[in-house]
Amino acid sequence: MRRSIAFTATLLVLAGSAWPAETEIDSDFMQAVEDVNNSLSSDIAERNAKAIVAEAKDLLSRFEQIQLYYEHKGEADDAVKLSRKSRDLAAEIVTLVSAKDFDTAAQKATDLSRACKTCHNFYKKS
Repeated sequence: MRRSIAFTATLLVLAGSAWPAETEIDSDFMQAVEDVNNSLSSDIAERNAKAIVAEAKDLLSRFEQIQLYYEHKGEADDAVKLSRKSRDLAAEIVTLVSAKDFDTAAQKATDLSRACKTCHNFYKKS
């Protein structure tokens, strides 16, 4: 039993030390978020449901990575909250588009863009 606990603890330490390399949020990653977000807005305007759902799910995953990055980094409560809000908005967009409510999805996409801009105002490096 003690070996099992020690082994588990060792794995957790090793996993924690590998965290930054696996979850680095660099300018290429953030540019991809911006590109997908821009495409999402265009696809909502065109009512391209299949593309919207794929892009919103992509953003949902990316905002989860951003949230985890800032949770691990610490001292970035605003970024964690905005990432969580962005994930929620992306999930809402999927639900709205599935219900064919493109107008409300467009409003949520605008809210999502605002959340991105707010976070950049706090954390983007010049």
